[in-house]
Amino acid sequence: MNKFKITIDDNNFDVTVNITDHDKATVEVNGISYEVSYESKNTVATTAPRKPAAIPTSTTYKSSTQNTSATNNKTTSIKAPLPGTISAISTKVGSQVKRGDCLVVMEAMKMENNIVASVDGQVKAIHVTVGQSVSQDDPLVDLV
Repeated sequence: MNKFKITIDDNNFDVTVNITDHDKATVEVNGISYEVSYESKNTVATTAPRKPAAIPTSTTYKSSTQNTSATNNKTTSIKAPLPGTISAISTKVGSQVKRGDCLVVMEAMKMENNIVASVDGQVKAIHVTVGQSVSQDDPLVDLV
């Protein structure tokens, strides 16, 4: 949940945004609640990467996965456990990974979060780039 004080044409508004899904949110403006839809446009940062916090904090997330079968191969899609910004990618397409290996580092809520492999496998695809913003449940990496 994010809270903002915004001014439009000299009018002040207290705004609270609560993202409920990939493209839906509840927005409260001066106490009036609205259900809204939005289009997420992920962008790649054009500036130099940010420096890590003075006191490094790290969390490891076992991300949600989705299994799909494709011609005798089981594909596991590693998804973002929460909204954030990709700060590092620790693997590349074709790499063999073990369960628990760090695939992506994502900054969210002023913390660096290690997104790890939930299964042993080979990296089939990487869907994100460093600096990209992601929403909860956006696909990050596919494993086979």
